[in-house]
Amino acid sequence: MIQANEIAAAFGLPCLLSGDMQTALQLWEDLYQNRANWQKERVKPLRLPAMIARELKRLTLTEFVLDTKDTELQLPLQHTKQMLRQKLDYGIASGGLLLKPYYHNGLQIDFVAQNQYLPVRYTNDACTAVICPEELVLEKRCYTRLEFHQFDERARTHTIQQRCFRSPTPGTLGLECDLTEVPQWANLLPQKTYYDVSQPLFAMFQMPEANNIDPTSPLGVSAYADAVDLIHDADVHWERILWELESSERAIDASEDLFRFHPGTNQPILPKGRERMYHCLEKTGTGNTIFNTFSPEIRDTSYFNALNQILRRIESAAGLSYGTLSEVSDVEKTAEEIKSSKQRSFVRVSDIQGNLQAALEQLLYGFQYYRDYYANRHTKPAEVSCTFGDGVLEDTDKEFQRRLQMVQARVLKPELLLSWYFGCEEAEALQMLPEQQDAGGLFDGGAF
Repeated sequence: MIQANEIAAAFGLPCLLSGDMQTALQLWEDLYQNRANWQKERVKPLRLPAMIARELKRLTLTEFVLDTKDTELQLPLQHTKQMLRQKLDYGIASGGLLLKPYYHNGLQIDFVAQNQYLPVRYTNDACTAVICPEELVLEKRCYTRLEFHQFDERARTHTIQQRCFRSPTPGTLGLECDLTEVPQWANLLPQKTYYDVSQPLFAMFQMPEANNIDPTSPLGVSAYADAVDLIHDADVHWERILWELESSERAIDASEDLFRFHPGTNQPILPKGRERMYHCLEKTGTGNTIFNTFSPEIRDTSYFNALNQILRRIESAAGLSYGTLSEVSDVEKTAEEIKSSKQRSFVRVSDIQGNLQAALEQLLYGFQYYRDYYANRHTKPAEVSCTFGDGVLEDTDKEFQRRLQMVQARVLKPELLLSWYFGCEEAEALQMLPEQQDAGGLFDGGAF
């Protein structure tokens, strides 16, 4: 990818990405794509970074509901919801995600991971200008399109600039050229300004933790930023386990007079599929026949216990509860330890959900502005309904049984149980209740 300094310089802007932050962004992407620099022929990755990101995405979106009363905006929001289930883990792994709406035969949206865009201006900790590069190879030439979004709070404008660069080699901008040189970009306007805009027409989701790579940077950090060294230890230790199992495989050393030999090749004929097990030795001069079995004790218990401890530390560093990656059956844990572990995961996921909700609220503004602009009308500000549920910390089935017992004990109204379970209003839940409950029914705790 083209250096951030070169992209910012093309617009005469300072680069907000330090060298340490650029290195970290590349490292997080390499880990997510299983390209860690410590991987060798024998050291294979356990794919822990992708597992961490996908698990946090699953916990974040398990009971996710996204809705709005504006029926015209409902379709693009549902498309956004579907795309989040595919893209959010990449944003969690890279530290953030840019949600960029646009209008092309209807409302559309682009999802851009944090390592693929360049923020160039912040106001009150909110990003107001960003550059999104796109690279394309055409007839042995490398073209780069820089899409520059700039929001001006005082002028209440949002300006989008499109610039194209041509280079003979990848990784550099080269010389500026016309957009029409690339057929895919020929219809793009070099500049477009939208007026009467109250906030940027893009939204940013960022991981909630403070940036400990570069404290001066406003960018987020990867979900596994604090666990990189531990992930390295886990990958290396897994290779040790595989070598322990391979090196302790049973082998038989036997004299050559115990084997039959192939007449054409004069090689011993070994049992098919068990060639590795048998070692043919020359017959000793004493006339004694050698037959030794090599079957050492496997030290798997100690090795797996060590791996489990590393995985538990990764869970702690990544904000996951114990048992997400590690085995908990062999560790005696108190109820308080289990609760504390789940609470850690709950807090982390809740923070992610809060940042995602803020980004979706700003995204809805972008959707509505583009819709009204190209339809030449003005509508009231739409509101997004964004709920995530509480299934991260609480078992829904157990909670249902607990509330059902309260209904049967006549300390909770049945309609309140149905309202909670189906996520509807109490009046709607009343319509679901049968007109008359038979004795011994679901909501009947027994005869009194």
